Amino acid sequence: MNRLTPVSARLPEFPWDTLDASATVAAAHPGGLINLSVGTPVDPVPQVIRQ
Repeated sequence: MNRLTPVSARLPEFPWDTLDASATVAAAHPGGLINLSVGTPVDPVPQVIRQ
């Protein structure tokens, strides 16, 4: 690939199918899951993370 190839074409495939299981495990912890994915957040981002 040359330098004109988009960065997205050079990234490895992401295992999206593993996210649901990981989210279930994270949600089981005290405080639950904080969704920081792209899009409209469903939870406020804590100040300590934003800093």
